[in-house]
Amino acid sequence: MNSSVITFNEKNCTSCYSCVRNCPVKAIKVTKDSVYPQVIAERCIGCGSCVEACSFNAIIVADTIQIVKDLIKSGDKVAAICDPSIAGEFEDITDYRKFVKMIRKIGFEYVTEVAFGVDLVANRQAILTNDKSGKYYITSHCPVMNMYIEKYAPELVDNLTRTVSPAPATAVALRNIYGNDLKIVNISPCIGAKKDIDRHQNSAKIDAVLSFRELRKMFKEMNIREETVEFSDFDPPLGYKGALYPIPEGFVEACELSTSLIDGCFITAQGAVDAIDAVNQFSEHGNKFNKHFNLYFCEGCIVGSGSSPKGKKFIRHNLVREYVKKRVSNCDKKVWDANILKFSNTPSIKCNYKIDDQHLPTPTDDEMELAYEKLGKATSGRFTDCHSCGYGTCKKLAEAIAQGIATEDMCLTHTQSGNRIFHDQLQSTTKELISTQEEVSHLKDNLSLQQVRNAEVSKAMSLMVHSLKIGAAIIDDHMKIADSNASFVEILGDDAKEIDEVIPGLVGASISSLVPKNISKQIEFLLKGEEGIVTKDIEFSGRLVSASIFSLIPKKSVCILIRNLYDQEEKPQEIINRVTEVIQQNLRQVQEIGFILGEGASNTEKMLNTIIKLTKNQ
Repeated sequence: MNSSVITFNEKNCTSCYSCVRNCPVKAIKVTKDSVYPQVIAERCIGCGSCVEACSFNAIIVADTIQIVKDLIKSGDKVAAICDPSIAGEFEDITDYRKFVKMIRKIGFEYVTEVAFGVDLVANRQAILTNDKSGKYYITSHCPVMNMYIEKYAPELVDNLTRTVSPAPATAVALRNIYGNDLKIVNISPCIGAKKDIDRHQNSAKIDAVLSFRELRKMFKEMNIREETVEFSDFDPPLGYKGALYPIPEGFVEACELSTSLIDGCFITAQGAVDAIDAVNQFSEHGNKFNKHFNLYFCEGCIVGSGSSPKGKKFIRHNLVREYVKKRVSNCDKKVWDANILKFSNTPSIKCNYKIDDQHLPTPTDDEMELAYEKLGKATSGRFTDCHSCGYGTCKKLAEAIAQGIATEDMCLTHTQSGNRIFHDQLQSTTKELISTQEEVSHLKDNLSLQQVRNAEVSKAMSLMVHSLKIGAAIIDDHMKIADSNASFVEILGDDAKEIDEVIPGLVGASISSLVPKNISKQIEFLLKGEEGIVTKDIEFSGRLVSASIFSLIPKKSVCILIRNLYDQEEKPQEIINRVTEVIQQNLRQVQEIGFILGEGASNTEKMLNTIIKLTKNQ
């Protein structure tokens, strides 16, 4: 009974929690470890409420079709026992004798109805009711309600009628007639019957439960249609008023007891809400009723969870009534009486229900406070009780969170509050992103303009270098020559000339290999960021030359000017004056370039920090 007949198809599940909200016993848990709900098998009562609530076909009921096929192929005799509500399920079949034959076509040796099992259960219920012992009972014909009481109202287990439900009662009679090796398939509208299948292992054993939906699938798969079969009637034992069982008041009538509001001995409750409420009231105020309770978890078996969806309840109700009229009018009452007498005292008809308490431990005050804090109800809002979570009250949801079967995300007001906060954060982030995009666009424009300016400056500097009669070269931060003129190559000598023939202007050549060590050291010194102009007179290639070195772009490039002091064609003072003027102009240009590049770098840094901040927030 603790095996799971319900599983989730995660591909279809949208985590809407509709199943959780509709589960009457909260046997579906939601945890932080999984996006999807999970069935707690030992808490589940197989009512099928979650199946009806799911709009996305994400809940799968255990399929028994293959099990039934294997039973039929096994070589054993197999009997199909049909719930009387089959008359309401197959409203498209004009005569019940046709669907009896259609069921035989699947491969069943015997086909009978559960109505006789209902009669057996009703007979024992009537005996207890007429006993007038002062003890009041809850009917045990509904498997789902039996499991509910065992798990969630264990104090009432002794008040359950100690009789098996109708399908196992029918199995007892059939095995008595056709042999103990008979295999029995229960064709039922009740998913709970699948959950309850392992309860009995004696002659009351049910080998498989086939829902009405599954029966329709088998008819379609095997191309079994009404128009292709002849009439066939049920095998004995045949039922009597037990065929009224699918209609809630029908069980009391099958007991041959009064259904009068004045003289009747039963209170009938149907549907999950009323049936559970009846159990709770019976538990708390049993002595105030002086009545027995006739309980159906569904609104009658005519709309059981295993029947075809969207069935019309009152049309099914009427079809069952018309079907029972025919069955009762054709019933051989003497044979029926003899069978009731024969089987009503069979030991296997009796059943002791057992306590299976599934109440979870009550959370401590500290655990409750922590749960309220998670819900955003640490100081207020604890009595909102909007019911949207499915737990009825905020307190019950907090208890479920503390018990580990629910999360705060199931609270609509908490989720909406979180959505509003997220929406505000998203709007703020969007505004910052728009502002960032505008700044990025502005920065790109500035960078493009700067690139143009840099290109113009580079071109101007190159023209200046090549227009000078003295030797001039620009050195980059890797100590490589970025540009040089013919005079510079001439002064450096034959080695430089050979390189110049291969690489014009010595571009890319290492300055350290072409000038004295003390000059290269001065270039390295200026590339480290030192300011000023360094002038040295040195002997180079048998000539005395004057070398002036200064920074063009801090830490990026320097310029070296070399003039031959013995060159009679030069006018040293005039050259020095011109070079001084050029140097000053270059320094001003370098300062402007540095300012622009520095401002761009500052904007870039600011932009990157903004983007990093936004990324962390998300």
